[in-house]
Amino acid sequence: MVELKIRRTSLRLDFSFFAVVAIYLLLDKSGFGLAALAACAMHETAHLIAMALLGVPVEQVTLYGAGIRITSRLDKVKPLYKVIILSVGCVTNFVAAIVFWNVREYAAFVVNLYTGILNLLPIGELDGAKLLETAVIRCCRAENVDKIMRITAIATSVICLIAVIAIGGNVSFSLLTTGLYIIVISSRRL
Repeated sequence: MVELKIRRTSLRLDFSFFAVVAIYLLLDKSGFGLAALAACAMHETAHLIAMALLGVPVEQVTLYGAGIRITSRLDKVKPLYKVIILSVGCVTNFVAAIVFWNVREYAAFVVNLYTGILNLLPIGELDGAKLLETAVIRCCRAENVDKIMRITAIATSVICLIAVIAIGGNVSFSLLTTGLYIIVISSRRL
């Protein structure tokens, strides 16, 4: 792990991030790899820009094998600011998808569309889970929030796995493993 300090923000670079990216790009036969990395970079950069514009300090940015994690005090900001910050990444992907569709860059269109949709899922640490949690906190009793979030995440994970299998037709070991992993991590509170 390499850690750099940029003003008050800590940038942590884990070896696993570079290993996963290298393996992903080496095994990528479809050409979607660079488009996917660009879509993820745009998504996270949009979050960082929104935080900067709304005056929310970023404590840490961690690049690790599972992706990019931005650590800030979102729980201390107004709910509207939190919703804006959490939504802007997906909105950026959807706007990029529209642009890529119009210029006939269909691979980049698909990657951005799926990146935006995936991040809206109410699972784990994805933006959709944090957005749902913000809404649930505002409309439900505090003792029910974790239970509602856990049930929603498990149900969403199972539905997504079934949909992918039904649409794709093929059931690969990696698909099942990934789907089961998501269901397991969704069943516990991160």
